[in-house]
Amino acid sequence: MDAQGKVFEQVAGYFSLLSEPTRLKILHRLCGGACSVNDLAGATGLTQANTSRHLNLLYRAGVVDRDRDGAQVFYRIVDPNLVGMCRPVCLAIAGRGDLPEEERQALMRWVDEEKRT
Repeated sequence: MDAQGKVFEQVAGYFSLLSEPTRLKILHRLCGGACSVNDLAGATGLTQANTSRHLNLLYRAGVVDRDRDGAQVFYRIVDPNLVGMCRPVCLAIAGRGDLPEEERQALMRWVDEEKRT
């Protein structure tokens, strides 16, 4: 495989991280700052084990980092490209006419709030 093919494979792997709605929920919560696994599980409605599994994938990909404080592990986003890509996509989707108005407005409010952080 040539160098370009290797880059494309890595890019596809990176984008595959964002192809799972559960990971997007986790990343959305982490946009507000570091969070423990338990807090992330509560915010997303997932089990702790499932949350940890998704976080481990994000960690191994270098998207998030983790710090231990006693028995708790806190995760934070360390890849600024991730947030920079997600916001414009959310804006584009929110701007579409195919979403119900209430959902579109909620998405726009979320994107506006994220811009301020």
